Amino acid sequence: MKSSTKIVLGTIAGMLALALCFAGLCFLFPEMIGMEKKSEAETSQPVFTAESIAQESSETKEVASKQPTTEETPETSATEESQEATQESSEAPSSEVASSEAPSSESTKESSEEKTKESTQESTQEKTKESTQESSSSQESSQPETKETEVKQTEQAKSSESSAGNSGTDKYAPVFLTVRAASIKVGSSFDVHKYVGYADDVDRDVKIETSGTVDTSKTGTYPVKITLTDDAGHSTSKTIDVKVVKSTSGGGSGGSSGGKKDEFSDFIKKYKTADTSLGIDVSKWQGNIDFEKVKAAGCEFVIIRLGGYDNGEHYTDSYYKANIANAKAAGLKVGIYWHAEESSREEVKASVDYLLGILGDNTLDFPIAYDWEDYINFEQYGMNLRDLTECFYAFADELQARGHKVCLYGSKNSHENIWQNDRKLPEWLAHYTSSTSYAGDYFMWQHSSTGKIDGINGDVDLDVLYNAKLAAVMGQ
Repeated sequence: MKSSTKIVLGTIAGMLALALCFAGLCFLFPEMIGMEKKSEAETSQPVFTAESIAQESSETKEVASKQPTTEETPETSATEESQEATQESSEAPSSEVASSEAPSSESTKESSEEKTKESTQESTQEKTKESTQESSSSQESSQPETKETEVKQTEQAKSSESSAGNSGTDKYAPVFLTVRAASIKVGSSFDVHKYVGYADDVDRDVKIETSGTVDTSKTGTYPVKITLTDDAGHSTSKTIDVKVVKSTSGGGSGGSSGGKKDEFSDFIKKYKTADTSLGIDVSKWQGNIDFEKVKAAGCEFVIIRLGGYDNGEHYTDSYYKANIANAKAAGLKVGIYWHAEESSREEVKASVDYLLGILGDNTLDFPIAYDWEDYINFEQYGMNLRDLTECFYAFADELQARGHKVCLYGSKNSHENIWQNDRKLPEWLAHYTSSTSYAGDYFMWQHSSTGKIDGINGDVDLDVLYNAKLAAVMGQ
């Protein structure tokens, strides 16, 4: 071999050896040519770590919470949830790699998309709610004047309601509950409250004014105009004649009175039918009663006063026990009524407790009647008409809760103008006439207060009972 050829081959061999050495050094020491920096750059650029995702999500929420419009929130939330779902399903550094590693099945893809959608919606709703609450709180704190205005308007409304009696809108004028004939002795003073009773549907403190002169130093008849005005400005007027006389005779209660009597025999002829029963209602004013004679005269039932509430005290009618025992012994159907003057639910409850304590084990054939008649100077109670009805409702509620039926007793005038029986509880009507014009529903009618029957000395109330209506009331 020529020397020149040897030289060339030696050179090539040397270069190959150098190349191999250099390659070995690169493999063992890559930092010599900057390969480590390139690898770090390629690795750090596409990878989303848990810390970076949490930080980005937190920043996104903070921005979203400051936005006044919640419509932009769903888009932000959807992006975050998509990124989180991608990171959980793959360690791939980019969405392109993640896609290539994802399952190719269409059903799996749809399921994944559906789960991501549901998760996105739940997250979006929660974030939207938080954003809305923060926005609402921000608006409230930034608008104190509006809130103060609303408070003032509420206070004005309450003030207006207070001026109307604290019971709602006052629609009607005050009414006279009763007017008594005014007759006073020479030298006495005239007090209008002794002769009238009045009330309003809402106002509990109705203004009363009188116009006219009453000269109590000499006898005569003096017209006096009485005007009632409620807080809403509604007014009612009535003129009464005040008689000044030399002497006045005291009137009695119960017993006999002048005028024509309603004989029980005539009562039977006029009102007894196959659909009616006839009876009486009694109290201590009838004194001792011979119920055997009463039944023999054609009476079929009796309603007895048990007692009542008067001047802040409960009382039992002095003839109640004898009346109910003797009436039952004579074979008459019996019921009771309560003389009411309660002005609050607490007083009513106490009255019911007292009533039931006196009634004991006695069974009744009629609903227990609530009888309020103390209308003269009714204004002393500080009540409106609704308050009065509420006392009756309280009476009914207490007794019904303990297994008793209840009814409301009252005159035609009181049923029409005083009681507001919205619950349509049974009514016992008092209207002294041959044929009542009362249009309401009632199961019993008190026809007269001047009845005459064998077994009773003096007058007694006469009652017509409608049998079918009583059966409905008693649930028979």
